[in-house]
Amino acid sequence: MLGATLIWGTSFVLVQKALVEIPVFHLIAYRFVLAALLLLPMAWGRWSPGVRRDGIVLGVILFVGFVLQTAGLLWTTPSRSAFLTAISVILVPVFGLFAGRGLRWGPAVGSLLAFAGVWMLYRRDVSGAEFGRGDALTVACAAVFAVYPLVLERITRRNPLGPLAVTQFGVVAVLALPSFLLDPPSAREVTGAPLVAVLVIGVLATAAAFAAWLYAQRHLSAVEAGVILTLEPVIAAAISVALGVEPWTAALGIGGALVIAAMLVTELGGSEAG
Repeated sequence: MLGATLIWGTSFVLVQKALVEIPVFHLIAYRFVLAALLLLPMAWGRWSPGVRRDGIVLGVILFVGFVLQTAGLLWTTPSRSAFLTAISVILVPVFGLFAGRGLRWGPAVGSLLAFAGVWMLYRRDVSGAEFGRGDALTVACAAVFAVYPLVLERITRRNPLGPLAVTQFGVVAVLALPSFLLDPPSAREVTGAPLVAVLVIGVLATAAAFAAWLYAQRHLSAVEAGVILTLEPVIAAAISVALGVEPWTAALGIGGALVIAAMLVTELGGSEAG
């Protein structure tokens, strides 16, 4: 789980750099075609009508979430994208209320801490940053990614994970592929640094990280996994600052710390009334 978290934390900077040469929908198509092909051995010959139906549902949700997140990186920084995406952890139990679930103290306090963290990240007299369209797209992405585990929880109870993963990744790829007809790919997208970025994002940040997460979830509790995942935005921010993509600011440090605290409180405080 820590390995998957390290990969995902690194991917924010990689995706932003790849977007200099590769259009949003092209990058999504590349990464999910690679991931689906690499994970195909996990699902060979095990598809059923139920897997296909549920995989399509999950694939559509993933597609919308990744489009919003990837497009958002055109207009925001990797660290802000990571911290805003991380808010999905707090939104999951909040959205669960609409499904008739109870709410414990952890998510309630976590929501307040997350709000304070986002306010600090965009407080003008500290950060000088404005809440722009990239940030708005990323918040929408967090909302979509909060819906995803609620749907996944029900679907995984009745489907094998291997074919379900390949199906949803394939759906994301299929939805993104028509972009090649509207905007034919150029040679620069599949040569040099862009090609390396595509391979790292597709092979490591999608296929390998998912496989590692799947294995880890068999040996860790949901709370243990969630606590480890809180490191993702920390890693993203550290790498972004270290590479000079963005400067270190007090707003980034304090706001980011509050968002991490919100995630930890939400996970450790539990998400369901019991």
